[in-house]
Amino acid sequence: MPWTIPEQWINNAGVIVVTVLVALIVRGLLVRAIRRITRMLIKDASGKRIRATEILRRAADMSDERYAARANTTASLLRNVTDIVMVIIVVMTVMNVVGVPLAPLLASASIGGVALGFGAQSLVKDYLSGIFMISEDQFGVGDWVQVNDKISGRVEEVGLRVTRLRAFSGVVWYVRNGDITELGNSSQGTSTAIIDVPIALTADPGAAIEIMQQVLTEMAALEEWQQVLIADPVVLGVDSMDAVQTKLRATADTLANQQWGFQREALSRIRTALHIAGIEDPSIPPTALDQQS
Repeated sequence: MPWTIPEQWINNAGVIVVTVLVALIVRGLLVRAIRRITRMLIKDASGKRIRATEILRRAADMSDERYAARANTTASLLRNVTDIVMVIIVVMTVMNVVGVPLAPLLASASIGGVALGFGAQSLVKDYLSGIFMISEDQFGVGDWVQVNDKISGRVEEVGLRVTRLRAFSGVVWYVRNGDITELGNSSQGTSTAIIDVPIALTADPGAAIEIMQQVLTEMAALEEWQQVLIADPVVLGVDSMDAVQTKLRATADTLANQQWGFQREALSRIRTALHIAGIEDPSIPPTALDQQS
């Protein structure tokens, strides 16, 4: 008698094929929905731009790119989760079809999951913290951040478990996401250049303030600084006085992390202009000032 394939096997094979096909269709629909929602969110964000100066619109464009990167990262994470869930469902369905008892397997998996959960609490904490930090856009690659008021540096890589920072000295720090409890980000929004200029106590602060205002106005008119400044610099005037000096202060709002270059250039130009005008800093003794006058 020739050997024939049992009818039960044929039925099981049909159920398995249908299950796999349904899983693939559902996965395709979910992935397509995730991509469509991601595109809609990115398009919606790109249309909500600040209608102010040209520099603010450029800053909004930078925010759009950041928003797009965060949306794409979150979408990739959702697709991975979808794949894992669909694989688990298909495997369990196939096992049930072929007659593998699932109750003991689920019980063992539950016990193993509890044991693994107790043993890998820090790992789960790191991954959950990484997911929230990415989805909330707390920081991104290229940002200058300070972690737990101890470590500061530029972000080189953001992972679900570990974030890599490079300090100003060049030291690379690997920080577990679950250990980040306090985070300061100086690369989001705008920054402020604080320009402090000390002058001798005997110098005329009014004349020095006029020179500072003139220098900063000339800098703000240059195209290279118009790409950086959000608003015109402001000379606040006398900030403090002591027994040897008077400190004058000015501020300028810039794009994020762009304040240092403007601050250094402004200090150099202001000090040169003050020197030409005969207004020296307090490091020069009074006798030298008398000789120059």
